[in-house]
Amino acid sequence: MPNGPNSAGVSRKGRSRNLELRMLLQALQYYQSDANGDNFQKIPNHLLTTGRMENLKTLLVANRGEIATRILKTAKRLRLRTNAIYTEADAASSHVTQADNSVLLLGPDARAYLDGDQIIRIAKENNVDAIIPGYGFLSENAEFAKAVISSSIVWVGPSPESINDFGLKHVARALAVKAHVPVVPGTDELLTDKGHAVEESKRLGFPVILKAMAGGGGLGLAACKNVDEVRGSFDTVKSRGENLFKDAGIFIERFYPNSHHIEVQVFGNGQGDAIHFGERECSIQRRHQKVIEECPSPFITKFPDLREKLCTSAIRLAESIKYGSAGTIEYLVDDESGDFFFLEMNTRLQVEHGVTELCYDIDLVELMLRQADAQSGGRSGLAAQDLKKLQPNGPRGSAIEARIYAENPARDYSPSPGTLQIVEWEESNARIDTWVKTGTVVSSLYDPLLAKVMFHSPSRDGSIADMQNFLRNSRICGPPTNLEFLACILEDPEYKKGRTMTNFLDNFEYSPNAIDVISGGAHTTIQDWPGRPTMGRGFPQAGPMDPLAFRIANLLVGNPPGKEGLEITLEGPELHFLGHAVIALCGAPMEIYVDGKSIPMWTKTHIASNQKLKIGKCTGGGCRSYLGVFGGFSNVTEWFGSKATSSGVGVGGYQGRALRAGDYLATSNALPNGYRNSRSLAPHLVPEYPSHWDILGMVGPYEDDYLLEEDVEMIYRTKWQISHNAARGGIRLIGPRPKWARDDGGEGGAHPSNLIEYGYPVGALNWTGDDPCIFPADCPDLGGFVSSTTIIKADFWKMGQMKAGDTMQFHRTSLEDALALRKKVDEFVDEIARECSQHGSFDGIVPLNYSTLPPSALAGGYGKAVVYEIQAKDDQPLTRYRQGGDDYLLVEYGDGNLDLNHRCRVTALMKSLKGSNGDISFSSGLINTVGCCCSLLISYDGSKLPQKKLVAHLVALEAQLGDLSSTKVPSRLFKLPITFESSRQTAAIQRYMETQRPYASYLPDNMEFVAKNNGLTRKELEELFLTSKLIAISVGFFAALPLCLPVDPRQRINCPKMNPSRTFTPEGQVSWGGSCMGLYNIESPGGYQLIGLSIPGVDILGSKTGYTLDRPWLFEDFDQLTFYKVEEEEYERQLALFHSGRYEYQWEEVTFDMAEHNDLLARTKAEVAQIRQTQKESQKAMNKVEKALMDQWTEEKAKAKIPVDKVDALLNDPSITPISSPLNANVWKILSREGDILEVGDQALLLEAMKMEISVPADEGGKVEKVLVRPNDSVEAGDPLLLLRNKAS
Repeated sequence: MPNGPNSAGVSRKGRSRNLELRMLLQALQYYQSDANGDNFQKIPNHLLTTGRMENLKTLLVANRGEIATRILKTAKRLRLRTNAIYTEADAASSHVTQADNSVLLLGPDARAYLDGDQIIRIAKENNVDAIIPGYGFLSENAEFAKAVISSSIVWVGPSPESINDFGLKHVARALAVKAHVPVVPGTDELLTDKGHAVEESKRLGFPVILKAMAGGGGLGLAACKNVDEVRGSFDTVKSRGENLFKDAGIFIERFYPNSHHIEVQVFGNGQGDAIHFGERECSIQRRHQKVIEECPSPFITKFPDLREKLCTSAIRLAESIKYGSAGTIEYLVDDESGDFFFLEMNTRLQVEHGVTELCYDIDLVELMLRQADAQSGGRSGLAAQDLKKLQPNGPRGSAIEARIYAENPARDYSPSPGTLQIVEWEESNARIDTWVKTGTVVSSLYDPLLAKVMFHSPSRDGSIADMQNFLRNSRICGPPTNLEFLACILEDPEYKKGRTMTNFLDNFEYSPNAIDVISGGAHTTIQDWPGRPTMGRGFPQAGPMDPLAFRIANLLVGNPPGKEGLEITLEGPELHFLGHAVIALCGAPMEIYVDGKSIPMWTKTHIASNQKLKIGKCTGGGCRSYLGVFGGFSNVTEWFGSKATSSGVGVGGYQGRALRAGDYLATSNALPNGYRNSRSLAPHLVPEYPSHWDILGMVGPYEDDYLLEEDVEMIYRTKWQISHNAARGGIRLIGPRPKWARDDGGEGGAHPSNLIEYGYPVGALNWTGDDPCIFPADCPDLGGFVSSTTIIKADFWKMGQMKAGDTMQFHRTSLEDALALRKKVDEFVDEIARECSQHGSFDGIVPLNYSTLPPSALAGGYGKAVVYEIQAKDDQPLTRYRQGGDDYLLVEYGDGNLDLNHRCRVTALMKSLKGSNGDISFSSGLINTVGCCCSLLISYDGSKLPQKKLVAHLVALEAQLGDLSSTKVPSRLFKLPITFESSRQTAAIQRYMETQRPYASYLPDNMEFVAKNNGLTRKELEELFLTSKLIAISVGFFAALPLCLPVDPRQRINCPKMNPSRTFTPEGQVSWGGSCMGLYNIESPGGYQLIGLSIPGVDILGSKTGYTLDRPWLFEDFDQLTFYKVEEEEYERQLALFHSGRYEYQWEEVTFDMAEHNDLLARTKAEVAQIRQTQKESQKAMNKVEKALMDQWTEEKAKAKIPVDKVDALLNDPSITPISSPLNANVWKILSREGDILEVGDQALLLEAMKMEISVPADEGGKVEKVLVRPNDSVEAGDPLLLLRNKAS
């Protein structure tokens, strides 16, 4: 779908009508009819022409958001050079890309748009002729206007004197009286105190309204019905005026509850001449902020002379003060009598100016610029005769505007910041003034207005119908919006009748079907099944960790088994249901309450409107439960066909993250028949959740020749303990270490666990060094460590329920037994689905067998990792077919050395598979592939496609590939900046040293280490990076990271990865590990050594230049990356361009010639051998240094532990109370020091377990006597963390 940098979003059927084109057509209307409509006169001089301004050439828009984009459209049509300003929070805003020049504001983002001095400085530096402020921020700041004018820059707006006079309400009131404009009965002077306020309110009669003298935008107001409310509100209004507007003055007026807010658009030339462009109805307001506006007012038709009276009064007031530019006179109009009273004058462009433009065929921004152009030319403004000829007779048709906000209706419409995962406008003839698109991040720092949508039709009914259709069929997913709220207003009978008074929303009932998230729990994410098994490229498969309980929860509530639901880990959320719903909680036993009353799990339950559901902690074995909700969550969008969350890479689900307080989930308002009837799964069918797990796995993909026989037996003999590091991305195990069958990993790395990168099967037991880790749903899709065993799919649900502190044991099984068990699980789910759909009994369903191992696990016969092998011959390399569980097959070429010839073969095999038809194709059995330099991992549905049949097909394809040594491969040659010295990289290394490991052979300078490890100087290493062509041999691992190998073998270097690996890597990090370079596209964990920083190659939602929603990655296999050196300042400039969506990558299409490459390999063979020998000697010396430092660090950590006898002595002291760990975890932060006083509930420490932050409070008060742990220590459940001495002692 098209979504370019200037588009408002994605249209379902096409783009909305182009506002700029419409304005151009308006501007071409040089002629205006006379009173009879028969003759036309040409408008004299320069008004409303499309040519350049006479004097103004450059313009700075001192604003942001939709008003900035709206102004820019007119300015660019008038061929003005445009300048925008922006903050880091607004870097990706549309106005930044639409301007000819955009400048980043310095200082705090929250105040930057108010920094008048900086804005004027930017204007001077860019030779700006005029500044236009829009509305808000500095638009009605008289001092800023004066400063602009004093700097010899044209101020596009009224005079500072007008701004100042009408900014003070009592002065504005006096001016209105002087111009014979009716005013609301009220005080002529400021109130002195509460007594004065009470006295005046009695004189005026209740109700009254207290107003801050300098207030605006609905702020600093309080309606009062009696004396007590006047007294109670006085201090609040005074405080708001003082804090928000620097003026504590207050006055009081009579309040008319049954009234209309109607305003008149005026324009003056600053010489005592003014015209009007009719009225706007702005009565539908919430907290004095307008929600829906109309032109003309539907109320005006009740009083035929009212429009003339309103507009004549408005002109009289504007002309009395010689007002110049656009302005708005606001009136309060009594609903019964039609009497009207002056409220205030806005000395700026109004938010709702667009409806006037539509009904009067005028561009108010252009008119403001024409007025400023005239002033710049030495005139006071537009000529009177020219201005008066623009006075219209009346409106044409009806226009309605709806303001679309990111706001939460469940939280009193509070602003809701976050990422807009989809912006999809319904195709229509709407005018959409917006600054957002898919991928925009809405900041909490600014107004949450996303867009103003306007419809113009011959009739009001037509505009209402168009707007209703638009609001109902447009989609914005991410933070909640008011789209549905606005649609409900337009559907209200009173609104359709035109009865839109200022109290309209006081009696308007809006009851959305949704969930207000009161608290998110420990880690609650949206998942669906099966997630994204076809995605790859370093984006996890995702989906539920326990697909069994997940599917049953959906079936119980009447959903399809794969419908999105909530995955709840360890401790659940609290949810407020705003409408009726049907839910079921299935999985590990957890506390569950509705309005404080316990309800059963595994049960379909009706939740009534306004009830609260609280899911507490796990109360037994297992760690995850699943909340099925009928209909799912309609405001959560799909990303590549799935709503599943992968929070590690920030994709899917609710804004790519776990739920938290204030989130909003839209639910179905159409519940199934019998939704109030409860229904429970039979108890004998509920799965068992023990603390010890027997897990079945198939050998492979790597076992023989990598692990000793005793290592293999150790894997299956050991009762492994689940580490605190057990999460969706990896489940680390605690137990013995293997001895390994080899000394190193060859070109894969220095450690025997290292391999040349290959695709990882989900469920693999992976050896990251000597440490075992199971790879579940969110694991990386490729890497360079041995995987010895793969859990079978039938046991995935068990894998997903193992928690820190549990134990588990692997048992080998055969492919045949794996498929048989998988069939039993699927049939079990199918039987439950059938009974749920037919409302039958569960009693006849046979439960799953959890205790009996399959025959192959007891008697052997579980097979080998390598299921087939083709020996090397002529142009056929050694080819092995390795199994990875019952759904993966790894095709491996060669003997473990990096060879681009193998990469060509991988590519050719991938192409053949994609072209396959029939029984073995991506439409029948095949799911996905992961290609690396020497291997291709094939994911397939083992229940549909037999492994032997797939292997036979692959062997047949292999015979057809032939000799590829002279292949020419399409490639792209990229030229990227790199800075070797940067504060970001330094901070990342410092963070590692402070939180993970204080010293190592590679610390504090990774680059120095990599140079020494290869017998190079730092300068030589830098030169290597600047002269190499690095070819992408795979794209994946983590968020489409390009894994690259130098094309020239003489430039290939080698180094070990960090040990332990980092928890944080900056985006754009250029790094080296093993024999390859990696470019980290997003902030992430990682182990490669840090070399420099470049521009990332991923944009998750595809909104930046060079990306699309369906292709959010940049790099492809066989792309070649080159680097040129820049200093940090230049790098930061280019990175800022990337963040704003304006960075343009430099690349050209080239061809990679394998014949030339093979010739290079042959010519440099002897030279390369000598280089490798030098590298080997250097690496041997560095390995010795690293071993000594590692031993030293290990010894220091052991010595730092407090002696057991000292801890025991303190624990035996009756005045000492320990604060203990609630679970197996890692110490993240210690919040208390020895000597601190803690009260009950004070947070003492933060632990990290299963990728979640666990707060540990003090259950009793006291003085911290001893801290027993340090950051990064591993602790078990019940271990004392710190000791408190009781206050009494």
